[in-house]
Amino acid sequence: MFLCLISFVAVLAPSLHGAYIGEGCEYDGRLYMSGTKFKAKACTSCHCPRGGGMPNCVIEECAPDPHCIKFDNQSGECCPVCQERGCRHSDGQLFQQGEVIRNEACVRCYCPLGGGDPICDVTSCPLSQCVDPVKVPGVCCPICPKGPNCQIGLLTLPIGQSVMIEGATCTCESFLDVDGIKRTLARCNKN
Repeated sequence: MFLCLISFVAVLAPSLHGAYIGEGCEYDGRLYMSGTKFKAKACTSCHCPRGGGMPNCVIEECAPDPHCIKFDNQSGECCPVCQERGCRHSDGQLFQQGEVIRNEACVRCYCPLGGGDPICDVTSCPLSQCVDPVKVPGVCCPICPKGPNCQIGLLTLPIGQSVMIEGATCTCESFLDVDGIKRTLARCNKN
């Protein structure tokens, strides 16, 4: 190795005008000057230390794109290049951009353009206007099959109806709250 290193110095010395003094490094059958950085392979970067010896090499790690659907590893780059992105759902399944991932009564999730994390639209249901709401399959929010009503004791009264309880007239009323949401309320007044 020492003889090769001398011939290496002799070859390099004229181009550096005789300024090179020191040793070099060998990597994969090639010689490098001390202090130089070189790309040994697509994913390996090395540095020949001052004074020569063994090169210090670092292997690049590729950060995987969890949302990549199609890779290209023909570019000669260390890490594969993502050609097409989509969405990876929490169950690991990949979806195309624009594809619906989940479509339920109150939740619709889809893969956005450009890929990435799925986007979900969640419908929040307003407070029911009845005390006996019914959940219908395929419908997000419960419905009031008997219409808006109120509970007064053990009785369920429709809006506008009244009943006498212990000397008080109780009426089921509809009103708008401070947020403009329609609500029902049982109001009792002593006669």
